[in-house]
Amino acid sequence: MTISCNNNSNKNKEQKKESKKEELNYFQAQGYAQGTTYNVIYQDHQKRNLSQAIDSILKQVDQELSIYIDSSTISKVNKLPLETALNVADKPLFQECFNIAKEVYNKTNKNFNPALYPLVKYWGFLNFEQEDLHHQQSEIDSLLLLIDFSDTTLELKNNKITKHHFCNIDFNAVAQGYSVDVIATYLENLSIRNYMVEVGGELKTKGKNNQNKDWKIGIDKPIEHTKPGEKDFQIIVSISGKSLATSGSYRKFYEKDGIKYSHTINPHTGKPVQHQLLSTTVVTDNCGKADAYATAFMVMGVDKTKEFIAQNKDLNLSVYLVFSKADGTWGTWQTTSFDNIISL
Repeated sequence: MTISCNNNSNKNKEQKKESKKEELNYFQAQGYAQGTTYNVIYQDHQKRNLSQAIDSILKQVDQELSIYIDSSTISKVNKLPLETALNVADKPLFQECFNIAKEVYNKTNKNFNPALYPLVKYWGFLNFEQEDLHHQQSEIDSLLLLIDFSDTTLELKNNKITKHHFCNIDFNAVAQGYSVDVIATYLENLSIRNYMVEVGGELKTKGKNNQNKDWKIGIDKPIEHTKPGEKDFQIIVSISGKSLATSGSYRKFYEKDGIKYSHTINPHTGKPVQHQLLSTTVVTDNCGKADAYATAFMVMGVDKTKEFIAQNKDLNLSVYLVFSKADGTWGTWQTTSFDNIISL
């Protein structure tokens, strides 16, 4: 009789455990967008399927920010005649992303520069057909004149954007992070308080996962020619209510005549960076800004990034750097704030 009672008790406990698990109501939306994948996990007691809505959001982001869509807002800006104003009052995504890009451009002394498109194309990073390129300093110097992103070249004011001098902009280094913010805002407006939004490796979390714990995120080791998540993680962090973005030089590059050319272009020299920084991870509140600052730090390199962090503590950036040392091994550096989110 006692055994029977115990068995019933165990069964009841298992049933309650399973029932509690079902009541958590976590759902997942996955897909392909912006040339990459996205993954959204969210808790919704109303059990709504948000996959279609999230797809629509990402398509709308592309309609405003993709240079690969001829009718997109950014494509229209790139084709805009000089001293002609384009009304973007009904393009809030473009305006917000533009303002984030301009803020980080100014803050980082142009090390983040969305007007680098002519140089990116020149160095062969649009299609990686670089075999026939013969890079001349005179050509690079000429292209450097075309990468200004200041208000004197491209100005957004009173819902209108005006191009005063030639430039072509590309928000690729901020758009994926910004897309994360847009989806997160959508979830917030639905009163969803526990979620993880990830687009192309850039992500934002809030609340708890389905185990009632902070979200654990793995940062890839900077191993050449690997895909995200393919190898062991460099480090795992535990975050909630924060955004995370990683930029690296170990996936997008090519080699020619024994020289490795990173896809990260230094806007001051017009050439691919050739320092020892392999990857940069930035954790902060806004994913668009995290994405942009991670790109800027890949331009700056280790020492200048450390200096920037020390001089701009008000930005509240938690940063983790992986770099190659003289002996070929990897070294790491992180801010004190980053210590607090490392998962043991």
